[in-house]
Amino acid sequence: MKTVCDFCKTEYTLDRCPNTVVKCAVCGHTWVVRRPIYQRAVIKFLVALCAFVAACVFSFVVIINSQTHSMKNRPLVASIDDKNIHVVNDENGIPRIFVSGNITNNSDEIYGLPNLIIVSYDENNNVLARQRFLPPATLLGAHSTITFNHLLSVDVKDVKRVSIELKESK
Repeated sequence: MKTVCDFCKTEYTLDRCPNTVVKCAVCGHTWVVRRPIYQRAVIKFLVALCAFVAACVFSFVVIINSQTHSMKNRPLVASIDDKNIHVVNDENGIPRIFVSGNITNNSDEIYGLPNLIIVSYDENNNVLARQRFLPPATLLGAHSTITFNHLLSVDVKDVKRVSIELKESK
């Protein structure tokens, strides 16, 4: 560490900051050596803070870009809530699974709705049936949601889970 005599401006290099008063060897002036301000610590903190902010901004941009890319690749999303699956009797008194769900357009554009496919699974997650049906509308406006309903024709006792897919046109 460096210190300077306040009177004659003689410079001294010290190994450590002394706990007592220092006397100049040239002029005899005495003074108290001040502990240095840890500029390196402040600089390290600022560098770390900048790196943290840059990482946060980068993460935010990546997440937004990923969501935008996902919306462009999959603007339509179909979903079924487990609360919207019920067993009802059809007109012949046969128990059937009634499925209700939503199709959401996450984009800023109007999209044509593809066919829907409800897939039913058994307890081992094997596909029992894939039933295709038409959506309730042909077009879905930007940032809109539409509800669909469908009655499955598979045997109720075998079905343990259902899912929905959009039939992509090729």
